[in-house]
Amino acid sequence: MHRLISRDYDQLLRRERTLLENLRVHLARLDAGEEDLHLLQRSLQQLDELFLLVVVGEFNAGKTAFLNALLGNRLLSEGVTPTTSQIHLLRYGDHLHQEPSGDDYLIIQVPVDWLREINLVDTPGTNAVVQRHQQITEHFVPRSDLVLFVTSVDRPFSESERAFLERIREWGKKIVIVVNKIDLIEHPDDLEQVLEFVRINARQLLGVEPQVFPVSARLALQAKQAAHAEGHAPRGDAWERSRFETLERYILTTLDAGQRLQLKLENPLGVAARLIARYGEVIAARQDVLKGDFQTLDTIEEQLTAYEADMRRDFKYQRSHVDNVLYEMAERGDRFFDETLRISRVFDLVNAEKVRGEFERQVVGDTSRMIERHVNELIDWLVERDYRQWRAVMDYLNRRAGQHAGKLVGQMTGEFEFNRQAMLASVGRAAQHVVDGYDREA
Repeated sequence: MHRLISRDYDQLLRRERTLLENLRVHLARLDAGEEDLHLLQRSLQQLDELFLLVVVGEFNAGKTAFLNALLGNRLLSEGVTPTTSQIHLLRYGDHLHQEPSGDDYLIIQVPVDWLREINLVDTPGTNAVVQRHQQITEHFVPRSDLVLFVTSVDRPFSESERAFLERIREWGKKIVIVVNKIDLIEHPDDLEQVLEFVRINARQLLGVEPQVFPVSARLALQAKQAAHAEGHAPRGDAWERSRFETLERYILTTLDAGQRLQLKLENPLGVAARLIARYGEVIAARQDVLKGDFQTLDTIEEQLTAYEADMRRDFKYQRSHVDNVLYEMAERGDRFFDETLRISRVFDLVNAEKVRGEFERQVVGDTSRMIERHVNELIDWLVERDYRQWRAVMDYLNRRAGQHAGKLVGQMTGEFEFNRQAMLASVGRAAQHVVDGYDREA
């Protein structure tokens, strides 16, 4: 990559690094998944690496044969069944050498001069029988700077190819389509129909007009091997019919250092755009949840306000039972004094004990017991109403707390969900405290 970057791009590169680092900080605050954070970090690291050209396609599209033709020799195994079970990372080396890197990668050093500035990647087929093959391919594609998608004239744009291209499109990658095995078609008109079919479907699927290169990897490799044996550049009928020179010129010449640099800088931005879109949806979902939570709290507050108004109104009625008892006692007292404080009973007033006894019997009577009974009923009424109200609040909060369980998996984990549950729980604990303290027999 150092060969590609000039001083004119240093400032742009620094700005991109700063933007991506800031994005990583914000994603971490959103409690983003470790895989997404690692992907963004890996994209940052790739700014310092060579241009990464990734070749994908179905195993029977002649993908490996195409790579051998591009390299000029049969360096990779070909077969009628899926032979690429690992990702092959091809780099420049003074001599041919293979070195495994973990379970997923095989690093192959090849003495091909243009690999000094470009790393080439061969991936398992998009329709690989072993699901693991497709998983590692889809994991590697987001790291690519340019994707060469190899299809064939006998099965152009199959369902698995279409589905795989949709996933590549989501990462904003530049895609070049290679239509292989054109030697299987005899008439030029038939070939043009296939190419037009590919262009139309690619345009509909990708939203842009991709570059399409028809080639015959088989004829190209034959011509290159023959030319190498004779010590000259590829030429002759097989080389012309392979139409390989146009694609090779595009990769090695037309796609110059400036264009490769542009794609290299666009690669992390495409990954960043995908992550921004994904977590933009997460933020929107969280905002909807919080909006609902605040509506829940507003509803509870409205219910408590209405409950307070109802209690104030109903309390007057409940208290009136005590007021009536006191009012009746006052009336009996008035009658008692009217009857007792008369001239005819003046001698009875001298006997204080007698007057007190009659007052207790006629006026006070069972007033104390009746007041106590009504007060107890009032207390029971208050506690029962409070209990029902707070029980309703708790049930409402519990329904709200569990409303999104299982619906937003991977979107509301970690600190956000913890804080949200803590807020709802704080209200719930207050309600639970009231409920737990309810003892009707106390």
